[in-house]
Amino acid sequence: MSFRKVGIHWNSSKERGLEAARRLIQLLRTRGVRIGINKSLSEKLGEDELYDSSQFADCEMLIVLGGDGTILRALDFAIPADLPILGINLGRLGFLSELEVDDMECGLGSVLDGNYAIDERMTMCVEGFDPKTMFALNEVVINRSTPEVRILSLEYLANGTAVNRISGDGLIVASSTGSTAYSLSAGGPVVSPSLDCFVLTPICPHMLNVRPVVLSASDRITIRLTGDRNGAHAVLDGRKIIELDAERSEITIRRSERNAKFIRLGDRNYFALLRGKLSEWTH
Repeated sequence: MSFRKVGIHWNSSKERGLEAARRLIQLLRTRGVRIGINKSLSEKLGEDELYDSSQFADCEMLIVLGGDGTILRALDFAIPADLPILGINLGRLGFLSELEVDDMECGLGSVLDGNYAIDERMTMCVEGFDPKTMFALNEVVINRSTPEVRILSLEYLANGTAVNRISGDGLIVASSTGSTAYSLSAGGPVVSPSLDCFVLTPICPHMLNVRPVVLSASDRITIRLTGDRNGAHAVLDGRKIIELDAERSEITIRRSERNAKFIRLGDRNYFALLRGKLSEWTH
């Protein structure tokens, strides 16, 4: 596929990404590709004519300059428009990114020449909310919404059948993509991203019989508050919040019909990437 218009989304807190953005724009102009950029980038570069007020709706690929958090935010544009993302890492880990800044001209050149593959990852949504806006790629976390130190009691079910109860700090419902994020820090398993599944990881449970559980992506996961129903919420990818209380004491999470799409170059050795990224995390 040849790209007629490409969007560039930049994390404004990553100042070193400005020079990378300039280089990307120059390369795309040289190749005759139309460009759309986000507002903060257009203001910083003085490229007002490139500002894409449609939020990349008419683009065919979205280049994201930043870390994993920036990519998660960029999905708000990419998923509704069905755009594949090419991530250029400006962060520390960059599990979702494909390129480092030093390799981006060569990598983008290969993409523009058609030498790439699309890696699709499942996303999760919450029933009763618009799946175009209320979705998560990594995880949905149910935890306390107040700073008070107290135990949160939950029951979680798969397709209406009880899986377990937990008293503790909360529960993480992660995808395989999110298994290396918060879930991993809480003691959850590493799951190959080629598997479509849910990983249910308790956060600091106050009982010995509660352990992480892996369930099918076709299951409907219901989390229900029990006991004290004040001061809890569900947080989607650390950004979007659904309050849980006596009026809304449960939510049901299911696989979304929309996938996140990422551009990949060549064969991706996931476990070599994992070893490298996690070793960086220790420093």
